[in-house]
Amino acid sequence: MPHDRRRRVSVLRPRRSALVLGSAEPNPFGHSASRGSNPSWDLVRRRSGGGAVWLDPQLCTWIDVFVPAADPLWRADVGSAFGWLGTRLAQAFSSLGVHADVHEGAYEPGGLVCFASRGPGEVLVENRKLVGISQRRTRQGSRFQCAWYTRFELGPLSELLDPRTAALTHDRAIGWVDLGIDLSPPQLTSLVLRHITSPEN
Repeated sequence: MPHDRRRRVSVLRPRRSALVLGSAEPNPFGHSASRGSNPSWDLVRRRSGGGAVWLDPQLCTWIDVFVPAADPLWRADVGSAFGWLGTRLAQAFSSLGVHADVHEGAYEPGGLVCFASRGPGEVLVENRKLVGISQRRTRQGSRFQCAWYTRFELGPLSELLDPRTAALTHDRAIGWVDLGIDLSPPQLTSLVLRHITSPEN
C-alpha cells in the first residue's frame, strides 16, 4: 500500500501466466507438486478476496487503483467503495458503442472462478462479466485490483471444472474482442485510464 496519501493507478503485466487465488480461497490443486515438476504457469495468492483469476500476459489486462483513506473517493462501506470505479470503467467501454452496466447488487458467488461471480462495481455487458474487481483495505486506504480479457479463457481451471460448469462459466464472462471493439490492448488501456483519472467524471 502506498504511504504518500495520493491516488495511484498502476498498469501491471505478469512476466508469465499465473493462476491467482483469492485471500481465503483453498488451493484447488492441493500441493503444488500436483501441477507437475515444471509447470508453465505460477500458482500465487493475492491479499484481496474473490475467486480464482487466470492471468495470461497475452490475454489479460490488469490494473491496480489505490484510493487513500482521506480521499473524497474513499468510502467506509466496503460495497459502495467500488461504485465510482465501476462507473468510470463502464463509461470507458460504453464510449466504444457497447452497453456496459455496473453491478450494483450484493455479491453473487459463482463457485471457484472469479468471472463466474458478480460483485459490487463490476462491469457487465450482455449480462456477462467484462471487468472483475477485488478490493484490499488497510488504514492507508483501498486498493482495487481490476482485470479484463481480450478473450475470456479458463487456463488450468478448465482441468478442475466439469464440462457443464466450464460452459456455464464461459456464459457468464466475456472478452472485449467478442464485443467488436477494434482497438489494440494498449489503446484500450489508455482509454480506460483516461476515464479513471479524468477530473470531469
